[in-house]
Amino acid sequence: MRPGARLSGPALTEVTPAAEEPRPTLVPSDLRLGNLIRVIQELRAEPTLSRAELARRTGMAVPTVHRMVSDLQSCGLVEEQTLPQSGGRLGRPPVVYRFRREAAVVAGIDVGNETTRVALADLGGQVVASRTLATDGRRAGLVRSLHGVVDRLLTQVDLPLVGAGVGIASVVHPQTGELCNPPQHPAWAGLALSDELAQRLSCEVLVEQDDHLAALAECSATGTAPGSDALVVLQIGKGIGVGVALDGRTVNGHVGRFGRIAAWPVSSVPRAVSLPGDTLGEALPSGGLVAQYHSRGGSAPIVDGATLMQAVRDGDKQARAVAAWAASEIAAVVQRLDALLAPEVIVFGGGLSRSYDVLGPLIQSRLPDTIDVRPSVLGDRAVVSGAVLTGSTFVEHWLLTHLQRT
Repeated sequence: MRPGARLSGPALTEVTPAAEEPRPTLVPSDLRLGNLIRVIQELRAEPTLSRAELARRTGMAVPTVHRMVSDLQSCGLVEEQTLPQSGGRLGRPPVVYRFRREAAVVAGIDVGNETTRVALADLGGQVVASRTLATDGRRAGLVRSLHGVVDRLLTQVDLPLVGAGVGIASVVHPQTGELCNPPQHPAWAGLALSDELAQRLSCEVLVEQDDHLAALAECSATGTAPGSDALVVLQIGKGIGVGVALDGRTVNGHVGRFGRIAAWPVSSVPRAVSLPGDTLGEALPSGGLVAQYHSRGGSAPIVDGATLMQAVRDGDKQARAVAAWAASEIAAVVQRLDALLAPEVIVFGGGLSRSYDVLGPLIQSRLPDTIDVRPSVLGDRAVVSGAVLTGSTFVEHWLLTHLQRT
């Protein structure tokens, strides 16, 4: 029902709205807060700025800028720097100011099926502390382990936590935040991880499917395709999944299930070879490829994707056959994704991307030149990098709250 409408009998009828309420008066403290935010926004966009340049950019008088900068220095968000003199110029050296990115940190967390990576980054995205640990497959254990490692890292850096981004190997319901159908850790199902961590860490937390955050990272300034408007990342390692970033935003789909392609059928089954299953999720990740190698009669001590691809480099016949089949399947998946989404770039990520020297030429030979496939430059850091970017979306709100308190 729109404001100013009410029920009358069986139908809705418009009524004349009451006199408009007076708008709240902008009090000096609000104006000051607005000016502080404007100054911070300009300083965050540049390495350093002078008071005169800040005045020009914000439209404020230089004395006003001077007061704002002094206040921001007092609350630890801005620092004065003196530029060196040049050309034998006499007089006082020029003074500039910088935003103190080290004033606080954001957390980025990558909860993989087997390994969890945690990083703390400053307000400019620079990682200042990190740790890797085994993923806890228990429901309560996962929350405790994540809280524990973040807490230890915070003790190490001794800085306030702004917010946290989390990428996890599970569907995340966009409305409830609950984990749905985690492929390898069923005990996580129904866990509202964002709420649990937010309560323990006392900050805002956003949890997304790991593949989605990998796509976000790959089109960032440090990713494989910086500035790409339409990017797909195909992650293959211990599992398989797809993430999409359009105009710098992730695509989640209904109830967060976008990109869960593990149930797609394989395109071909090699003759006289027993695959561990007929879906991509069973046959194409590293465990499925190792099983296929042994099914083909391979005798080398192959235990994971890395040792399998090394066997290919060493000329192992069975390993080469597995790699050729894997490349054919990956190329088929890439062509399906290209036909469906028409992305600018398709990034090949996950554990298998470390062996692109082996798989890349085999994949490219099966694709038309119009499809741009690139190996990830971030590799294992893609999800945690995307998680840091997600955690950084809370910086503006934290700055506003911090200024209101001070």
